[in-house]
Amino acid sequence: MAENKKPKKHRHKRHYTVMIISGDSDGGSGSFHLGHVATQVLAFSLFAVLVAVICFIVHSAITVSSVKNNNAIQAAKIQELETANASLEASNSELQSEVSQLSQALNQKVEVEAKTEAEAAEQSLPTLLPLSGTASMENTYDDPNSTERELPELEKDEDGNEIERDTTGLDPILVFKAEEGSTIISAGSGTVTSVTGDIKYGTCVTIDHGNGYISIYRNEGDSLVHEGDEVVRGATLFVVGSKNTTLGFQIKKDDSFVDAEGVIEING
Repeated sequence: MAENKKPKKHRHKRHYTVMIISGDSDGGSGSFHLGHVATQVLAFSLFAVLVAVICFIVHSAITVSSVKNNNAIQAAKIQELETANASLEASNSELQSEVSQLSQALNQKVEVEAKTEAEAAEQSLPTLLPLSGTASMENTYDDPNSTERELPELEKDEDGNEIERDTTGLDPILVFKAEEGSTIISAGSGTVTSVTGDIKYGTCVTIDHGNGYISIYRNEGDSLVHEGDEVVRGATLFVVGSKNTTLGFQIKKDDSFVDAEGVIEING
């Protein structure tokens, strides 16, 4: 059986002619021919360039939009931070004002407390004359081992001159002779540590002033204070009557007797 042979189809190669016509007055023109492959390459190249341009435009638009959005967000944050900063500055100004007021109040409090402490310390010093009214005073010594108020008379030498007393073992004491109706008062503020009997003077009141000073009041009257009482400077301890006009007054500093005349303020 004879084979039927179909005629082969021949592909015709396409050729393209590109004409370039000048717009000048001479009306000149030119042309060049492109083959099929060159045309396809050119077409694909133009298409790729077009796609790249479109992608670039789209990317640029997205980038610009993103930058605008970021700028808007940053502007909003900046505005928010500026508002917060303004609020903080206002709060800081208020706090500084409060701190200044508190500092002034604290300084005033410290000054008042310091003044109060200084006044309290001054009031605690037993410098006040322990008697109201007028009185005579003798600066002498007390013999703690004797039951007699008065010390023996001073001995004399062969020429009749008094021999200076040996004060070893004797305690300094101020002996006041007060007027009836006057009062025996505390020489400084403090705490009454004891009210005891005194073989020489009847009653002994001891006041601790809290600063190393202790004042001692020896009198035959009835004490108006009791052990444990807190007394102020000038508080009445005894009322002087006809039978208790003598006061023996002593001061200790750091548990040692001192010359009370050098401590109290004597006016007149």
